Amino acid sequence: MSRKIDWAEGVERDNKNQVILKKEWLVKIVEKMKKAGVKTLREEEWQIEEELVLKEGRVYVPKDEKLRVEIIRLYHDTPIAGHGRQWKTVELVIRNYWWPGVTKEVKRYDQCQRIKNRAEMPAVKLRPNQVPKRLWQHISVDFITKLPVSKGHDSILVVCNRFPKMLHFVVTTEKTTAKGLARLFRDNI
Repeated sequence: MSRKIDWAEGVERDNKNQVILKKEWLVKIVEKMKKAGVKTLREEEWQIEEELVLKEGRVYVPKDEKLRVEIIRLYHDTPIAGHGRQWKTVELVIRNYWWPGVTKEVKRYDQCQRIKNRAEMPAVKLRPNQVPKRLWQHISVDFITKLPVSKGHDSILVVCNRFPKMLHFVVTTEKTTAKGLARLFRDNI
């Protein structure tokens, strides 16, 4: 990724002088590697480039829980990542970063665990909606928003008449108010 997550258009040199790993962290990394008994670093695996420790071309992340969780969050929760599952998140993280146990830490990241649907039965038996007997008895209304602007419009109002399953599409803007919605409905449906 070439941009920081909080990058804004129009800001020049937004990545200039950005240090991901501080010198103190680098010293700690080397000390921990010595304690762990790492005697040699194979040159083809490990490199130091602009104050970053790289393992096979990927940034080595020191044992800093907050930093690692932040990296996982950036690759898991951002819209561009698409809220992937465990293996997709692991794949995205290890494209640029490496640390021992990446897979385990991604698995422990519990954001998905908090929002999973319950696997229990519904409280009451589900009943289908009644079948409408005449036109315009049951309708549904929704907006499709965040579309590219075309002739001053960036949204579509969708009205579905459930009896004949007829759809009406009305171009509009995302800033339509309740009064504007009533006007669109009256004039176009």
